[in-house]
Amino acid sequence: MALSTVGMDPITGIPRFTMNNINLFSGIPFTVALIGLFSIPQVLRLIEKDEGNAERIESIKDSVMRPWFELRVLLPTILRSSIIGVFTGIIPGTGGDTACWFAYNEAKCFYKPGCSKYEFGDGNEYGIAAPESANNAVVGGALVPTITLGIPGSSATAVLLGGLMIHGIMPGPTLMTEYAGVTYTLLWAILFSCFAMFVEGLFFTRLCIAVTKIHNRILAVAITILCVIGAFAINNNFFDVGLMFCFGILGYFMDKLKIPVAPLVVGLILGHMLDVSLHQALLISGGSWSIFVTNPISAALLALALFSLIQSTLWYVNWKKARQSKKAA
Repeated sequence: MALSTVGMDPITGIPRFTMNNINLFSGIPFTVALIGLFSIPQVLRLIEKDEGNAERIESIKDSVMRPWFELRVLLPTILRSSIIGVFTGIIPGTGGDTACWFAYNEAKCFYKPGCSKYEFGDGNEYGIAAPESANNAVVGGALVPTITLGIPGSSATAVLLGGLMIHGIMPGPTLMTEYAGVTYTLLWAILFSCFAMFVEGLFFTRLCIAVTKIHNRILAVAITILCVIGAFAINNNFFDVGLMFCFGILGYFMDKLKIPVAPLVVGLILGHMLDVSLHQALLISGGSWSIFVTNPISAALLALALFSLIQSTLWYVNWKKARQSKKAA
């Protein structure tokens, strides 16, 4: 969250933590940080890995479609994660990354040990189903503020918003009435695209294993080149490339120290929104922090956040284990 405050203060316009570097006045580009945190550590891990003992997957012998008895067990996780994805998508500026981390965290909280032969981080079915369901559900949720208010709910809807404005269509409350044909065509197109992607996934899953046949060092060089091109192309600025490598080194050492990267990503995504909302709330209340507990909506949200925090404490985990052992006895 501290990293998200780098740049110009959204309310006062005062530069913060920029070290007089003009490239940081607009803040840390989230995409650049994301590329560095996830791609560069993976490159370094590929270089470190002993390729002599690496197992190559030649083909997928199992069926791509999972049997119904497996999907039935995952159905509660899929539905819960889909709801999380929809409501996360409605919040402007969050997107699929935030929804995936939220859904993954809730899947770990609801997971009962022994339900899978894999642990979280090693291919657990619940850990795969949760973020994928949330990521898909975000698309529909992000369209709600985009179409009704003209506020992009994610980076993809921001591009969509720009495309509509190029054609002279202004998203907002009147979009559903003045441009009903375009709006409903868009909604139907998104619905049908889900089925199209499902069919595409069935056909191309078997072909995707060809990536595993590439040697690690060749793959590492290719990933690094693509990372540099991607980081530079965002703002056409070499400073972003250096920033991307800095975040990559940070992510690498975080991985070595077993520090999860997910909270850092969530802080970068939501930190700016929290900063602006905090300023606005304190301006409305005249500087009084009591507004967060006297307002019923904010008080309820804070209570939910506190409950989620208690769920992850060691005391709650031990209490839950003791309760389950009593039931078994």
